[in-house]
Amino acid sequence: MPTRDEYAEGIPSWIDLATPDLDGAKNFYGELFGWEFEDTDSGMGPYTMVSKKGLVAAGIGIAPEGEPSVWSTYFAVDDADATSARIEKAGGSLMMECLDVPGGRLGFATDPTGAAFGIWQAGEHFGAAIVNEHGSLNWNELTSDDLESALPFYEKVFGHAIRKTQNPTGEYVLLSVNDREIAGAMAPPVPNIPNNWGVYFAVDDTQKAIDAALAKGGSKTYGPMEVPDVGVFAGLQDPFGAYFTVIQLASPVD
Repeated sequence: MPTRDEYAEGIPSWIDLATPDLDGAKNFYGELFGWEFEDTDSGMGPYTMVSKKGLVAAGIGIAPEGEPSVWSTYFAVDDADATSARIEKAGGSLMMECLDVPGGRLGFATDPTGAAFGIWQAGEHFGAAIVNEHGSLNWNELTSDDLESALPFYEKVFGHAIRKTQNPTGEYVLLSVNDREIAGAMAPPVPNIPNNWGVYFAVDDTQKAIDAALAKGGSKTYGPMEVPDVGVFAGLQDPFGAYFTVIQLASPVD
């Protein structure tokens, strides 16, 4: 069972969902991924910690009124305030000043192309403890219509190493920390996709995940599609509008 007990700076360490319907989201994802829930308070309102096999995997909070339902990616940082300063110097914008919340220190920002992300300075809570198996985080991916501006930003802020590759859909960029690939980046595959950080969940069977999502009121946005040696994936949307991707991995990932 792939587990984590710490994250180096610049690695996506946490994901959470902002939704207008906390109970509805719990019902949808609980059925889809076999999640367990513990209701807490984030210091900014109700917050639910999600677990798999007793290990924390993600969070769910209430979306501010008028804001869309969305999955967010958080990068581990050693010093949230110092990272915030680098974000602004590199051309990003702070959406929220850093603040202490239960378990650590939090900030939220956008890159120069408008893609939003969080930063997380770990205290008692370091991030996702289970990854890369059914119902847990597998991958994070930047979609941006201006990668020439976005990629240097992440190099400067997090020290990401950048490598351009090709896959069946075109050019794909891999971001690495300490020689480990930790995220991807690509141009929008179709028009009118807002620049964003997307979230991938590992699943045992992509088609079964699609069927389960549809049965619970979700929708499919694309797929299933296969990338050789990577896996079979599909884009889904929950009943409240949040997009996410599921992937049946071609081989186990640590």
